[in-house]
Amino acid sequence: MHSPPYVIAVSGLKGGIGKSTVAVNLACALHRASHRTLLVDADPQGTSRAWAALAAERGQEGPPVASIDGKTLRRDLARIGQGFAFVIIDTPPRLGTEVRASMMAAQLVLLPVISGGPDVWALEDTVALVQEAQALRPELAAFVLLNRADRTVLAREAASAIAALDVPVLVTRFGSRVAYGEATLAGLGVVDYAPDSEAAFEVRRLVRELALPGVGEAA
Repeated sequence: MHSPPYVIAVSGLKGGIGKSTVAVNLACALHRASHRTLLVDADPQGTSRAWAALAAERGQEGPPVASIDGKTLRRDLARIGQGFAFVIIDTPPRLGTEVRASMMAAQLVLLPVISGGPDVWALEDTVALVQEAQALRPELAAFVLLNRADRTVLAREAASAIAALDVPVLVTRFGSRVAYGEATLAGLGVVDYAPDSEAAFEVRRLVRELALPGVGEAA
C-alpha cells in the first residue's frame, strides 16, 4: 500500500505573481529527479493545463497534470494522488474553495510574491488565510518565495515588509530570467530546457532548501 503523497500548494491571492511558473518548474524538477509527481491545476484560468497540452503536442515528457474543482479537491486528491510521492497544486489568484481546500490538504504552502506594494498587501491577506488553516492544522508549513527578485531598492523594501510577516522567507529567490518563459513556450521546465542556466539552478536550489521528504541533495 502506497503512502499518501506530500502535497504542496502554490498559493497567492493575486494574479501575476508567478504561481504557475513556480508550480510547473517545481513539479518538473521533482519529476526529473525521479520522484513520481502530479501537478494539479485548480485554477480555472488553466495555465498549467495549457502548458501540459503544449508539452503533449510537442512530444515532451514531464509530470502528469490533472484538473480538480475546488469543491471536491480534497476528495478527488485522495483518489488521484495515490501512487505519487508529491502533488503540486497550482491554485487560483482569489479567495475561494480551491485555495482553502488546497491548504487543508497540503503539508506545505509555497507563497510566491514579487516586489511591489499591491503584491505585498495581497501577501498579507494570503498569510492570514494560511494562519487560519494552521490554527486547524498546526503541522502545516509555509514559506514565502521572492519571485522576479532583483537588487533594486524596491526589492529590498519589499523584502523588508515581507520579513515583518509571521512566515519564513526562503533564501532561494527566482530572478527575472528569460529562460522561464522560453521553457514554458517549449512545453518544458527550465531543468530540462536549460539545465545549466541560472533559472535551473534556482529551481534545484528551491527543491534542496525545502528539504522535502525522500529528496536528497542531488535533486
